[in-house]
This record gives sequence, structure tokens and C-alpha cells, in this order.
Amino acid sequence: MIEHTSDDATPAVITETLLSVIRLMRKQVDAAMSAQGLSLAREKLLTAIAQEGTCRPAELANVLQQSPRTITDAIDAMDRDGLLVRRRHPTDRRSQLLELTEAGKQALAQVKKPKQEAIDRLFDGLDLAARQQLLISLQSIEILAQRIEEQN
Repeated sequence: MIEHTSDDATPAVITETLLSVIRLMRKQVDAAMSAQGLSLAREKLLTAIAQEGTCRPAELANVLQQSPRTITDAIDAMDRDGLLVRRRHPTDRRSQLLELTEAGKQALAQVKKPKQEAIDRLFDGLDLAARQQLLISLQSIEILAQRIEEQN
């Protein structure tokens, strides 16, 4: 970790630091969840199916902003592991619908607590005021990034 002074608070340094933090956070949360049998990536996909309800793989790819091929590979693996099932679409023979199995629902429930504990550990050093300021700053950056993306 490189320590920076307030003089170093350039957008480039902030971006590099934020990307590093995201990588470290993802790694630590994933490790806590994987110890319970479900990776962060799989949890994200299963959570999307749980929230969307029965859905097509293409809809899932859109919701997760992933390529259809990436989603297909993940669906194949989770189907083999019994976490979800594919069903034929009732009106479109070319399409499949995805549903969580009971095992998929249980896997999601099982990682909920370790995921939250890992996230809480990451923010132990920040008091409420610091967390609120961080959230406000990140939301401002997010709004700007969305506007830039919409313009492109």
C-alpha cells in the first residue's frame, strides 16, 4: 500500500486507490463466502435470479451487464451443481427459463451472514460520519459516470 498525502488527491490517485480497494474488498468478501460454499460471482447470479424470478438467460445477462457467453458458462456450472434448473419456455421453444432450486435458495441463505460479517470488518475503522461522507462522495462520482456513459 502506498500512503498518499492530501496533496496527492488527484483524480488519478483516487481512481487507482478506489480500484485497489474494490479488488481487496471483493477478494475478502469472496473468501468469506467461498468458505461457505458459494463464491461472490455465483451469489450475484443466484441473487439476480431470485430477484427477477423465473427469467431467460439473456435477461439475466442484461441485468448483470455480462456477455451472454459468460452467463451461459456460469449457468451450465450451476445447473450441474443443482443450484438452478433450466425449463423450456411455454411459448417460445427456442428459449429457456431459469429457476432457483431449493439447493440454490439454501446456498444463498448460507452465505448471507458470512458476507455481511466480511463487509462489516472492512468498515470497522470508519465511524458513521466517515461512512456517510464516503457514500455521498461515491454517489456523486456514480452520477457523473452515468451521465458520461449516457453521452457516449
